[in-house]
Amino acid sequence: MPAITASDLRQRLGHDCLSLALPAAEVAARLYHLGPLRVMTQASHAFLDQVGRFPRSDDVAQVGLVLGEDGLDLRLNLRAWHWLCLTRGQAAGDFELRVFDRHAAPLLRLASLPGSNLQAWAELYAQGSLEHPHFTPREALVKQDVQVAGLVDDWAAMGDVHDHFALLKRHGLTRYQGNQGVAPQFARRIGSAGTAALLGQLADSGLELMVFIYSPGSTQIYTGKLDGATRQGDSLVFDMPGDGDAAPTRFGIRDTVEAEAWRVYKPNAVGGVNSLEIFDAEQRLIVQLFGRRPAGQPEQPAWRELLDRLEAGQ
Repeated sequence: MPAITASDLRQRLGHDCLSLALPAAEVAARLYHLGPLRVMTQASHAFLDQVGRFPRSDDVAQVGLVLGEDGLDLRLNLRAWHWLCLTRGQAAGDFELRVFDRHAAPLLRLASLPGSNLQAWAELYAQGSLEHPHFTPREALVKQDVQVAGLVDDWAAMGDVHDHFALLKRHGLTRYQGNQGVAPQFARRIGSAGTAALLGQLADSGLELMVFIYSPGSTQIYTGKLDGATRQGDSLVFDMPGDGDAAPTRFGIRDTVEAEAWRVYKPNAVGGVNSLEIFDAEQRLIVQLFGRRPAGQPEQPAWRELLDRLEAGQ
C-alpha cells in the first residue's frame, strides 16, 4: 500500500489544518473543557457519531475510559494516536480535532457545537503548528488458516468474556484468527447477504443492542435500539435521538459483500455470551454487536433466537 503524505491529508482536510504536537494523554485530559462535542469513531466500513461531553475524570487520560453522564461511552487507545490535526472553519466557533494513526487511518473525530467552550477550543488551536507528520504504509495482509494446539480447550475454559483478550495475546492471534481457530465449536460464519441487510434485520427485531465500532485508537459504544433507518447511497444509516441512557447517535455502515459476519460464543459464569462480529476484507473488526444485558446477568433468550435465525438464513 503506498504511503500517504502529510500534503495529501492537508489537501483533503484543508490547508489550515494544524498539527497538535502534544502528548495524547494531555489532549485527552483537556477534552472535558471543550464542552459538548460531536464525537465520531470511524471504522473501515462504518461510523458511530454521537453528541456528548467527555467526563471530568482522570480515567480518560490514564486508561482511556470515557463514561459520560449523557451516555457517551468510549475506550480510547491513546498509544495509537499518531497525528492530531486541528482545523478552524470560516464560521465563528467552528473547530474540529481529528486523530490519525501512523498509517494515516482516521481514528477519531471531534467537532465543536454551538454550546461548546470556544475559548478552550481557541486555546488548543493556538498550540497548533504547520509541522508535517510522517506516516508509514500499512503492510499488506497475508491471509492464512490458523490452527493452534490447545486453543479450543483454552476458549472453552474461559470464565469471563474479558479473558478473551489475554487468550488471544497468549496465543499470538488476532481476533479474526481466534475465530478461525475455534470454528465451528465457538465461532461460525453467517450468510453473505451483505452488511446492510444484516443490520436491517437486527433493527427490525426491535431488540436493545450494544453496538461497538472499532478503530485502532477508539472503540465507541451505543446501547439501545436501532431506529430511523435510511438508505444513503451505498450505506444504511440509523438516527437515534438521545434519552437518559444514550447520547443522540447516528450509526452508519456501508453495504459490502466483502465483509464477513461471524457468530461468536464466549463462555462465562452465567451461561455464556453471543456476539455478532463483522470484519472487513483485511480481517479488521468493523462492528461488534451484543444483545443488551446488565453486567453479570444472562443474555436475552431473544438475542440468541435472533442469531439462530440469522445463522439459518431466515
